Order: sequence, then C-alpha cells, then structure tokens
Amino acid sequence: MPSLSLLDLSFIIFESDKTPMHVTGLVILEPPKEHAATYAQDLYGEFLQQTDVTAPFNWKLQWSFTGKPSWQTLPKVNLEDHLRITMLPSPGNDQQLQQVVGRLHGQVLDRSRPMWEVWVIGGLENNRVAIVFKVHHSMADGVRASSLFTRSCATNPEESFTKPIWQCDLRKTASERRAETHLTDMVIKTASQASKQISLIPSMFRLGSKLALKAVKLADCDLKVPFTAPKTPFNLSPKRSRAVSLGHFSMGKLNQLSRITGASMNDVLFTVSDIALNRYLNDRSLPLRKPLVAMMPINLRSKGEVASKGNKMSIGHVELGRAHLTSLERLEAIQQATVDLKNEALNISPDAYVNYSLLVNGASLISGKFGLNGFIPPASNILISNVPGVKDTLYFMGAEVKEQYPVSLLMPGQTLNITFFSNAGKMYYSLVACSQSLPGFEVIAGYMEEALSELEQDIMDTAVSAVSEQMESHDSETVAVEMAVLAAREALTPDDAEFERLYIEKQQRVEKLEKQLSQLTAMLSKTIEIDPAVKPINEELMNESVAIDIIPKSTSASS
Repeated sequence: MPSLSLLDLSFIIFESDKTPMHVTGLVILEPPKEHAATYAQDLYGEFLQQTDVTAPFNWKLQWSFTGKPSWQTLPKVNLEDHLRITMLPSPGNDQQLQQVVGRLHGQVLDRSRPMWEVWVIGGLENNRVAIVFKVHHSMADGVRASSLFTRSCATNPEESFTKPIWQCDLRKTASERRAETHLTDMVIKTASQASKQISLIPSMFRLGSKLALKAVKLADCDLKVPFTAPKTPFNLSPKRSRAVSLGHFSMGKLNQLSRITGASMNDVLFTVSDIALNRYLNDRSLPLRKPLVAMMPINLRSKGEVASKGNKMSIGHVELGRAHLTSLERLEAIQQATVDLKNEALNISPDAYVNYSLLVNGASLISGKFGLNGFIPPASNILISNVPGVKDTLYFMGAEVKEQYPVSLLMPGQTLNITFFSNAGKMYYSLVACSQSLPGFEVIAGYMEEALSELEQDIMDTAVSAVSEQMESHDSETVAVEMAVLAAREALTPDDAEFERLYIEKQQRVEKLEKQLSQLTAMLSKTIEIDPAVKPINEELMNESVAIDIIPKSTSASS
C-alpha cells in the first residue's frame, strides 16, 4: 500500500474548503474542421470508453486507526465520477471560460474517491474546445501534471490518438522518492533543533526568526531577516471563491529582451509582474513604502555539479523593485536580488539553506492556516513560478493544442498566485485569486501586458542610445586621428603590417556598432512609430541576432 511522503502529507493537512490543494491545467483545442461541430461531445464519449486506470489515478486516500494516511489502490474506478462535460452558451467567449475555470478550481476534490477530475468544455466561439484537468497536489505538482498532458499528445494529428491522462503512470521515480526521504530527515532534524530555541508568539516572532537561523547554523550568514515583507491585500486569508485571469507573451520578445540586457527570463517575468502589482495597489490608493517580496524556486546546484546527486531545489524570498524606479532600473534591481539570493544560499551549505527555507515557509503556512496574518508580518507577498513546456506545436486526439495555461493553488495566507508556462513559442500565464479579497484583480493581467511593452521600450531606448554614443566616438575622423596618434607612438607607417592590422580592427569595430544600431533600430520600429523615410544602416543585417548587455554583469552566478 503506497504511503505519503511528508511533502505530500502537508498538502493534505493544509487543505480546507477555503484552501483547496489541487493544481489545475487549462488546455484550449482547435478541432479539425470536419469534426468541429460535435468535437466536445465526441471527445467526452471517447474518454468514457477508456476505462483502464493507471496508478496513481486509482489511489484513494485512507486513514489508519493511528491517524496515518496512505493510498489505497482501487481495483476499479468509475470514470463517470471523474469525467464531466459542460457547454457554454454558444458562442462562448474567453471571459465566460475563465469564470467557469475559476468556479471549478475553487471546488475541493472529493476524498472519498481518487482525487482527480477532467472537464470537457464546449460551446466556445470558433468551435474551440477546452479541457480542464484537476489533480491533487499530493499526487502531482504542476510540472508533473503538465508533462503528463504532454505525454498524451503528439507533434502531428495522425499520431495524437494516444492513451488519455489517467492511463499515464504518474508515480514518482526512485530518485525522486530518495530526495523526498532526504528532505523528511532534514525536516525532522531541523524541527528538533529549532523547537528548543524558537518562540512563535507574535511579540517574539522576529527574534524567533533570527534564532531559527542560529538553530540551523546560519547565524553568521548575510540572509535578510524574514517576516519583514510589507502587509498587502495579497496576504489575507483567502475565502472560498476563486477567479482566474489569463494572458500570454511572445517567447521571441522575452528572449530578445533577455539577450539585450543579459538578464534571465525569470528576471524579466518578475519585473513585469512587479510593475503590474504595484500599479494595481497604486490604483487602489495602497502605495508601498518598501518592495514586495516574492517566493521563487531556486536551484542550489553549483556550476558543474552532477544533477543526479539528490534534491537541490528550494524556495527563496526575492525582494522586488522599490517605488519610483524605471522599468529598466527595476529589472536591474531584481536581477541583482536573484543573483545575491543564490550566492548567499551557496555560501552556506544547500542543506542548511533548505532547513532555513523550511522553517520560514513552514511558519508562514502555519500563520496563514490559523489566521495569524493580522499579528505576524508576512514572510513574502506572492508566489511567482515558471513551469517549462515544449517548443513544438502539439496535437491531442486529432485537435491542435492552441493554448495551455497553468492554474495554481492559493496557499494559506495568500490571495494571489502568478504562474507562467512556456509552450510552442508563447509564454502563457494565469493569475489565480480570491475574488472576495482582491476585487477587480483581473486588470493585473492587462497591466502585465502594458508593463512588458513599457519595459521593452525602456530597454530599446537605452540600448539605441548606448550604441549611438559609441558610434559618435568611432566616426571616420575620430578613427583617423586615433590611428595617427597610435602610429606616432608606435613609430608605424601606413605600409607596416601592424598598422594595417590595427586599422582593420578599428574598422571592424565600427561595422559591428553599425550592425547593432541597425538591428536595434529595426526592433525599436516595432514598438514606436519612426520616420519610414529613414533607411536603416546595413539593412541586410537586420534579421541577425543582437546581444548588447545594458545591465552591468554581476560576477556571481545567475539564479
């Protein structure tokens, strides 16, 4: 009989009617034209015929006499308990779909049967069909759930009629189970050490946090004191209602901004989110006096370390941008904060940092679970995560996968979650919120689109200005003067080979700058109106890639 790991058990313990602990995936399909009118009904009928169910989709939670839960393997699963179909009033729009997804996401999974559901939603405009997949977090996290759907797809429609999700093996590998056992041992050891020194009463909470660092031998480290994030509407105890807002970015644009600035993709996404969240708070007359703090997964492996050596992932707290920063300055601040976080974690042992993270995040969860948010400052304000997908266009049961969104959960003490998912050239994102605590939160998705445009404009203006300044110092007259001075100092004549080499080197530098300016001008023309009569320099080079670091490089590792 399969047992639950400590991590899996935590999702059972912290679940309530107000904090469901399942993850949801939303997939929007474009059916083949010849079957578009009845595709939703046909797909649901096909699902019901696939009666074989593979572990863990045939696992039901059961409790022993000692109160310890485990998984009971059922010999047969009634698919009608897990498969649903609903139709929107045709033609259903995206807003109606998001309302349905929010309602479904807010419903706790029934523990009297295996904790998963699949919904088919028809009636969308242009004959699109949506699939909503819910699975309890004790069975799978968002990464595993998305990879599961990918395994049910193919890169062409002819081969996409494979086995459905519940016939794919979602059980953890031996290495994953070993990593969880190692994590459990660390938690028990840390708890026994910290319990002797930590007082969690509100008046002593910050002192208790510092003692927690000492309990896991972090007293001499330079980590920020936890539980100092600003109090915001994002840190209330959520109610039962859930709402979802969706959007997407171009991966090409994100990669372009990442290359030009030298920042990571996550740095760009965190910056866009930070700008949008600050605007939401400012619009409601809730300006921040200090930066938001975001939770983010970090990889604690040092460069070159073998990936098979156990679990090296943890949750870190990243301070975002301060008020009144420009978008590019905010990106620079966030990039430096993420680099500093990883370096601080690597300066101590990864296990010690995981201990610290478990203490802080565990105390934060307990605070949210028992409604202590009004007495204890939050450790962080929001969880922002990025789930990797695939680059290829996928097909599922003959239909093209047009959009794919992650819909994550709200932890105790959280009213907003932002999750990104990359797939087939697009970066999809979903905002999950408690609609009672954050009225009108849906505007944040639109603010994120505006924030990306604002950041792109700032980056391109700065990059063009930087290259133009360099061009001014490398015109033909300046190059001639520089060569004359150099020739006099080195006693060279134009006939000398060294003179020719140096001259060619300077000419190549000028050509490189002209190329960069041409490419940047072409990129900039996509975001602002420029005079079409002005022909770019080296127009034939404009389609090549450009990389100009306009944010100073840090000597430390990137996160």
